[in-house]
Amino acid sequence: MSDVLEIATGAALILAAWLIPRRVAGTRVTGSPAVLLDLFPVLLAAALLLIATARPIFAGLVLVSLGAGFALADQTKREAVREPVVFSDMSELPHVFTHPQLYLPFAGPGLVIGGALATIALGIALLWFEAALWPVHPWLVALALATVGAGIWVASREPVLGAAAAMLRRLEPIGEPFADAARLGPFAILLVYGIIARAERAERRARHVLLPAPALASGTPAQVPLVLVQCESFFDARRLSPRVPHDLLPGWDACQDAGATFGRLDVAGWGANTMRAEFAVLTGISDRDLGHDRFNPYHAFADKPIASLAWRLRAEGYQTICLHPFDRSFFRRNVTIPALGFERFLGRESLGGSSRPPYRSDPELAQEVLRALAEAGRRTFIFVITMGNHGPWLEAGPPIDPDLRRRFDPAGLPQGGPLLRYLDGVTRSDAMLQILLEGLDPRRGDCLFGFYGDHLPSLPQAFRHFGFDEWASDYVLLDGWTRRGQRLDLPAHRLPQVILDRLHRRGAIEGSRTAALG
Repeated sequence: MSDVLEIATGAALILAAWLIPRRVAGTRVTGSPAVLLDLFPVLLAAALLLIATARPIFAGLVLVSLGAGFALADQTKREAVREPVVFSDMSELPHVFTHPQLYLPFAGPGLVIGGALATIALGIALLWFEAALWPVHPWLVALALATVGAGIWVASREPVLGAAAAMLRRLEPIGEPFADAARLGPFAILLVYGIIARAERAERRARHVLLPAPALASGTPAQVPLVLVQCESFFDARRLSPRVPHDLLPGWDACQDAGATFGRLDVAGWGANTMRAEFAVLTGISDRDLGHDRFNPYHAFADKPIASLAWRLRAEGYQTICLHPFDRSFFRRNVTIPALGFERFLGRESLGGSSRPPYRSDPELAQEVLRALAEAGRRTFIFVITMGNHGPWLEAGPPIDPDLRRRFDPAGLPQGGPLLRYLDGVTRSDAMLQILLEGLDPRRGDCLFGFYGDHLPSLPQAFRHFGFDEWASDYVLLDGWTRRGQRLDLPAHRLPQVILDRLHRRGAIEGSRTAALG
């Protein structure tokens, strides 16, 4: 093969590496400066590979493989969680290797693994058979890498960072990733969102600085424990269709009958991104206040202490404990949970549970919650992050309740099998709720108890079949002081203030009674 043909083939592959993701994003080539911005990462990677190998076809193969992989991830994410790839997804890339069961089934393990192995084999063959077109100098490779590294370092610091963000704002991103990816390009929005988020982060974080303890207290909180459960993929599944058994959730119904405040919880994610609802409920910070960091507040925003429900209760004498029967480093929770004010963070090392399905079941986790509260005492805030009903809902799993099989026939439904397994998981979550209702007794006012879903499950085909296009999950809040159920739909970031208001209202009443008795 002539040198010209090799260069032309490599150039064609490099171009394909850029165009394939743009096709998935629906991006058209225009005269906008965004075209150059979108092309820049591909050209930079191509230049580094050519300097390091002097093999155009090999460089093109590597890039087209990466481009195709990016396009597959983007297409899969659009279908599974109704969102394209964004800059903060890069922090989740290691989890694809450490927890592949949470990611690969959505894209197809055979396609991902087979494609990766085929690319590696072809790459090795090209390295062996494709001759270098010019001498490769190690010092030139080192210089190129050092230059790129220095450029990234300089660009990530002021005043260059602020100037770059100001320039990128002139492209007028609207913050809606589907529209921005289609207009600017899938690689361009990674740079635009990432740089603007970094430039704004310090100022946005400063608005929620952790104040000294005396400034946090406002009134006297009640002398009762607070237990708040974030239940994986939970919502009142009877909203989906009349075919779902009406008596599916007896524990949930018992809460409402006992005078709970309940309703829809407007969460920012669909099908995934647990950390969004989690962060909102723990901090009271809205998506608007987070800017582009709203896509994953745990990526970089929440790695330093900021005002939160846990910090506020700690200032008022509460112990703060978080329970999560999974890998504590997932979503960087080993960093963010302490930064959000939790003195103890118990993971699967303490609670038991598997890193692979089936995870620690919700009813078993309920017993761990009761034990933790008994050890800690009444003046305690326990936040629970369940894992039992995490998707994807594959055939391999714990046996499905035969009674549920009898009452719900998934035959003929798109994703009928996964939907049945999901509903079985919801019944286990409801069993957890019943165990906690009996053990905590919030119906008598001995505890303030909250239970909510982090997002709806990723069952897009089943949802489309039923014409169900909602995003909101459900929540209940029960303390035994309200005798009549009250529906109150909320955005997730308002829930912590509702909880604090309940605690301080009870504290004020209890204080008045104590004074009267005295």
